[in-house]
Amino acid sequence: METSIESRPLTYQSGILQRHSENPIIAPGDLPTPCSSVFNCGAVRYRNRVLLLLRVEDMARDNHFHVATSEDGVNFQIEPTPIDYPLRETETRFLENRFDMRITPLEGSYYVTHASWLAGYGSCIGIARTKDFHSFEPVGELSVPSNRNAALFPEKIHGRYARLERPQDIDGSGRIWISYSPDLIHWGESRPIVLPVVPWGRCKSGIGAVPIKTPRGWLCIYHATSKNCAGENYYLGVMLLDLERPEKVLAAPRQFILQPETPYECMGQVPNAVFTNGAVVMPDDTINIYYGGADTRVCLAQTTLPNLLDFCLSEK
Repeated sequence: METSIESRPLTYQSGILQRHSENPIIAPGDLPTPCSSVFNCGAVRYRNRVLLLLRVEDMARDNHFHVATSEDGVNFQIEPTPIDYPLRETETRFLENRFDMRITPLEGSYYVTHASWLAGYGSCIGIARTKDFHSFEPVGELSVPSNRNAALFPEKIHGRYARLERPQDIDGSGRIWISYSPDLIHWGESRPIVLPVVPWGRCKSGIGAVPIKTPRGWLCIYHATSKNCAGENYYLGVMLLDLERPEKVLAAPRQFILQPETPYECMGQVPNAVFTNGAVVMPDDTINIYYGGADTRVCLAQTTLPNLLDFCLSEK
């Protein structure tokens, strides 16, 4: 007897990542206060736990950021009060929203990069410093618009700080660039990160998680998009950058590592989107990649550091 399509078990075969069986691991109903969505969280190891800075949109669609912590990286305790994040001078006049925080451990502190949407001007990059995720100190003023998707490298390179970012065109397109700074305030010597043109990344690309240092290079998970008849799909890819000259791409497979397939990735306020701001290497070398599913919920995909590195190097 032939099995109908409706009765067949769903299987998903996108890339080398394994979706966690408990996905989505954090949904809007899990928050201690009413919210419309929770997604695109920064992630880091902090005091032997996984810490997330959750982007939470309330019922007015204003963004707040809640700290969530977990021993196993799957089951999280969410602090009921959002963090008290400082305003810069420019933000006091023009800020509409902040979004997409990434967390970099660096020089004994944790640096949070974020995007600020300024009314009438567009998106700018901001940086703040913390040691405890309760008190945050601004680092300089915002970048000029339009720029977003910023991630600091977790150490200086030839005595300078480095960050990956995405300067953005007026139509919303853009590509990954790298910039350098002597003090985290003045940035320059900007160069594009030249990736192969792939069908799933024709529209735009931007860095995802903070770069992971390996003996073979900086392992970077990034996102890219392509348009289809129904809209725009977000994918995750991986690349390897040179340790000493990270503007140089050592490897970038043409295959993506994750595409939107499941209902929790395809249905939400931004359909067909998988988007990561944070990946954590666990003590057993498992990489936990925390990603937003359809800009509505937090999901988890996993592999191991050796597997992801081998995949990255398998195609040159």
